[in-house]
Amino acid sequence: MKRQRQLKDQDCKPTKVAVQVWRVRLVQLGFFALFGLIFFKTLFLQTMMASSLRKVASQQRRHCTPTTIFRGEITDRNGVVLAVDTARYDIFLRPKDLKASEEQLRELARILRLDQEKLQSKTEKKYISKIASSISRGKADAVAQLKILGLDIIPTNFREYPHKELAAHLLGFVSWDASGQGGIEQYLNNSLSSAKTEASSVVSRGDGKPIIRQATLKPIINSAFGKQVELTIDSKLQYKVEEILNSNLTRFQAKRATAIVMVPQTGEILAWANSPSFDPNHYGEYPPEQTSNWAISQVYEPGSTFKVVTVASALQLGAIKPDFKYVDEGKIKIDNRIIRNHDYKPGKVKEIGLVDLFRYSSNTAAAAIGARMQPDAFYKELIKFGIAQKTGIEIPGESSGSLREAKKWKEIDLATTSFGQGAVAVTPIQLVGAINTIANKGTWIQPHLIKTIKSADGRHVVQTNKIVKRRVVSSGVSKKVSEMLAESIKKNLEEDESYIAGNIPGYEVAGKTGTAQKYCPKLRAYCPGETIASFIGFFPADNPSFLVLVVVDSPAAAGGWGNTVAGPIFNQIGEVVLKIYPQGLKNEKAFALFQ
Repeated sequence: MKRQRQLKDQDCKPTKVAVQVWRVRLVQLGFFALFGLIFFKTLFLQTMMASSLRKVASQQRRHCTPTTIFRGEITDRNGVVLAVDTARYDIFLRPKDLKASEEQLRELARILRLDQEKLQSKTEKKYISKIASSISRGKADAVAQLKILGLDIIPTNFREYPHKELAAHLLGFVSWDASGQGGIEQYLNNSLSSAKTEASSVVSRGDGKPIIRQATLKPIINSAFGKQVELTIDSKLQYKVEEILNSNLTRFQAKRATAIVMVPQTGEILAWANSPSFDPNHYGEYPPEQTSNWAISQVYEPGSTFKVVTVASALQLGAIKPDFKYVDEGKIKIDNRIIRNHDYKPGKVKEIGLVDLFRYSSNTAAAAIGARMQPDAFYKELIKFGIAQKTGIEIPGESSGSLREAKKWKEIDLATTSFGQGAVAVTPIQLVGAINTIANKGTWIQPHLIKTIKSADGRHVVQTNKIVKRRVVSSGVSKKVSEMLAESIKKNLEEDESYIAGNIPGYEVAGKTGTAQKYCPKLRAYCPGETIASFIGFFPADNPSFLVLVVVDSPAAAGGWGNTVAGPIFNQIGEVVLKIYPQGLKNEKAFALFQ
């Protein structure tokens, strides 16, 4: 029994287990180290990093929206605003944040002229929607006064052209992405839109949604940030020229027309009208061919107006003398082709001089003069006149025109080029530069539209044009050609009752008509019955203050002649120019800068 009791007592005693104490201590040390790191990291963040963390938190909670930069103004030479940025507003609805009474929603619909049911349906959507675009400041103010939670009033730029179609092809327009398209808007896009950016911020919640208590009208900086551009054009004259061109386009049943008024000594464009035109405020309503400036991008054969360049080149090269005489039979044969004058009659033969060449617009006499020049020498003279060269006018898309290389000329090419057809084609602005060389005493000067570029506040001139000039013919040659042109018009007006062009009462005009066949690329031939009628002249003839070019494409009335179509338009424009500038531009300070 005793033995059994001893065994039983042994079974009840607990068994001693060996424990590795160092492992316990290691775990405890790890916990202490971890808590220590957390403590010191927290202390570091709350003391040493407190300032920078508060700044980061503020940035994370605020959503910054950059304010669109206002483009600079474009004005005419007298400060009349032609293009300006104005503030318009878009309104967005956030349904999840919307808190508005039925009365407020009815008033909102009334202000924005929205259908009540459509507005109500948008309040029930889950996504943000735009409920109004480009509204006026007055309407935006009225919406803000409703104090509706969940409405955002966002200011946007709106490019406005106060005079609508006035100088539209010169100005261009601003597209939906705020980039300039065509005209000065595109040419100076960076200057007009360059500025410092401004930004507005909105406090956001943790989920990124903005915290806005009510609709607020964000401030708009009223002054333009972009540089201001002053053009050479006179808006009053521009308006009159456009009016004249539009009425005559209908009168002569023409496809299109252009007219350019320039100051010979400076190259300043006072007016440049294209018809038909467009309203840049609503550019999307017009086809691309109407919004583009065809007068710089498309070429035409200049016809008889080019005889001025031919005669001046021949005189400069010594191929003819001022007393040149030619027995004109009305037609000549070159390379098995017959060249005829427009008034050719069998048996009609007469001896003519240079004044008569211009007066009767003799193709055969011009061809005979061309034959007296070496092709290479004539070609180089034409290049000096700016033919087949871009003028550098400040409008994108300018064509350089075309002139077949002299080494590729056949005898017929030399002949037809002499009277402005065949191997040569120009843009209207290119022809202006060439003929203006005669008006400007033999010096070619770059036509230009930009007068100055000013700082955003308009107080400082930051850029002026560097006008390109080059001597083409001597002053003696230009003077002689001017006298011949003036004499030819004077005789025509005195002796030919049907002659109209260049008739400006009280002023002697030096100029030349042009009636050219129109080339049709699709037919690869001249268009049947279609012409390009033109007249270019400068006045007063002995000391020109103004040069005017008129080009009319495909007139269906008045015979389609330069004299009967372009001539009357030139006369009307000339009279308007002289009413606005009876003393020319010589009293203007800007005029003296280019002397």
